[in-house]
Amino acid sequence: MSTNQPNQFEAFVRGNGFSSFILAVVFLNAIIIGLQCYPEIEAAYGPVLSSLDMVCLIIFTVEVILKLIVNRMKYFKDGWNVFDFVVVAASLLFMSSQFVSVLRILRVLRVLKTVSSIRSLRRIITSLFMAIPTIGSIALLMVIVFFVYGVIGATFFAELSPVYFGDLSKSLVTLFQIATFDDWANIYRPIAESSPLSLIYFVTFIFIAVFVMLNLVVGEIVNNAANIQTEVAEIEKEVHEIKADSSEIALLRNEVMELKLLLLEERRHRHDQAG
Repeated sequence: MSTNQPNQFEAFVRGNGFSSFILAVVFLNAIIIGLQCYPEIEAAYGPVLSSLDMVCLIIFTVEVILKLIVNRMKYFKDGWNVFDFVVVAASLLFMSSQFVSVLRILRVLRVLKTVSSIRSLRRIITSLFMAIPTIGSIALLMVIVFFVYGVIGATFFAELSPVYFGDLSKSLVTLFQIATFDDWANIYRPIAESSPLSLIYFVTFIFIAVFVMLNLVVGEIVNNAANIQTEVAEIEKEVHEIKADSSEIALLRNEVMELKLLLLEERRHRHDQAG
């Protein structure tokens, strides 16, 4: 009983049932926080919502304690566990403080526990962090493209459209607006009436800044996500092989023990005959 009880406890804490329950509480907490953003609902059901929010915080605290008991110091080796611990601990520390805005931010951050509870979301965030070095290089290239096109726009279109291309800063803001496709046609048409060659300027910028650069970012993130999936599959395969080898080793140990018992019985039999 003493050997099986800890295993059952660890299986419960690490099991899918417990994770699903915590995920449901996270969604419930998100709904509560959302309802508290409506003044009418907050005025009518404020105490009830605050009590439910406190229950959610207690459940999150119990979750952290149980995982600390099971994993001990290994708990802090996972970045998501550290995030959960900091959010819960800070929520408890600032519970009775005067920093209401800080407490609200911490309560909203609890919703991010959804990411730590769902593996697919963790994989996406991990791939995003892995893509940061490449995204940084792409961002630097985008800055250069924006600067070049900003200078060109301020040079050739300042008189035609001083509101959008009057100087470099206005030109850069306009290019950012064009990159988001926010009413860019109304920026282009008045300029095109006076300068037909402006079509080349706008089309090439949209092609480079939007279609090429953004697709590079998306492609890098997708590539990292695929690599993570491959690595996870390889790790699972290695774990499966290790388990198979462990079972074979256990069978060999049992066979060796049986041979030892047979040899001991044979020695006892010979000793009895000699006696």
